[in-house]
Amino acid sequence: MTDTRRRVLISGATSGIGRAAAERLSKTDLVWVLGSSDESASRAAEEMGAAGWSGADVSDRAAVDRAVDQAVEALGGLDALFINAGIDGEGVLAVELDPDFFRRVLDVNVIGAFNLAQAALPHLSRPGTLLFNSSVNAVRPEAHFLDYNASKAAVVSMVKTMALELAAEGVTVLSIAPGYFPSRMTSPYLEDPEIREELLGLIPAKRFGELTEVAEVVDFLLSPAARFMHGAVVTLDGGRNI
Repeated sequence: MTDTRRRVLISGATSGIGRAAAERLSKTDLVWVLGSSDESASRAAEEMGAAGWSGADVSDRAAVDRAVDQAVEALGGLDALFINAGIDGEGVLAVELDPDFFRRVLDVNVIGAFNLAQAALPHLSRPGTLLFNSSVNAVRPEAHFLDYNASKAAVVSMVKTMALELAAEGVTVLSIAPGYFPSRMTSPYLEDPEIREELLGLIPAKRFGELTEVAEVVDFLLSPAARFMHGAVVTLDGGRNI
């Protein structure tokens, strides 16, 4: 009997959006959990019944190569990746931004995403999918977050460029651009009453997203039904991008 389960590697799969997507997909597919440490990745994989795990700093190319090799060896290949790992900006005015902090944001959010995509491409099935997690900040910047805004805009540009280069060989490259969802990264904002109300005022839907909502969209975008969506940037933000 042919195994029809997708073989999916998800980075940043130990919390927030990545974790929600991994938990959903683990019910039907073979999911490889990639976390920033062995401890967090192994714990998350065990809790959700994932196929396996690796710990790696995505900005470290050697560590990413090892993680991809581990996933490919265990799963027999890869059908899709959800390239999700990222960090937040410093949250200060541009004139106060620490260049070293800015560089770290770019290293993780941009170079890290590139590292994982490039390392996985030789092992990716055709047809296959690379789904990147960008942000609504890529299309509608937010004050005090020049570093984060710039990093996510770069991810969108990378998605569109790779889509141009890979579409003809059967690789669908696309992105989600989420707004505010509950996660470890967003908790300082969503749990502060004053900031919470300010953010809700910017969202036409007048609410934040639910992790189950974004997990459903990730599931769809990694499916054969989305294979013709080359270069798409799908916003999930309650209308924030308008």
